[in-house]
Amino acid sequence: MMMGLDRFRELMDAYGAEPARWPANERAAAEALLAVNAEAAQLRKRAAALDAFLDKAAGMASAIDAERLVASVTAQPQRSAEIVQLRPARSASPGTFWLKVASLAAAATIGFLVGVTQLANFGDPTSSSSGLELADVSPW
Repeated sequence: MMMGLDRFRELMDAYGAEPARWPANERAAAEALLAVNAEAAQLRKRAAALDAFLDKAAGMASAIDAERLVASVTAQPQRSAEIVQLRPARSASPGTFWLKVASLAAAATIGFLVGVTQLANFGDPTSSSSGLELADVSPW
């Protein structure tokens, strides 16, 4: 049975470059394809490079001992959290309070007047009480 290049690529992706890891029932066909196909040899070469990288990374992971890490972290004395006293907010002076009330009232009055004048001229296309009509570019 002859193996195709696509199946060989799947073998490399799943099992790596080492023939001993390949499934026994496909090993002979994969080795036969490898002997005659240059692209298969290139795929195996790439898989071998990836295998070497993964083997090296696995060795690095074992160098980090989780138990030692936990032991060193828990051996450190735990610091207690600082308690922060919150200061009460300063009360606003009476002058500031009335300034805010007057500003709010002025804004409400101006908004009311602008709204009323716009509603009064809504149906009358000849009157123009503000510059808003100049900015209107719609054909309606």
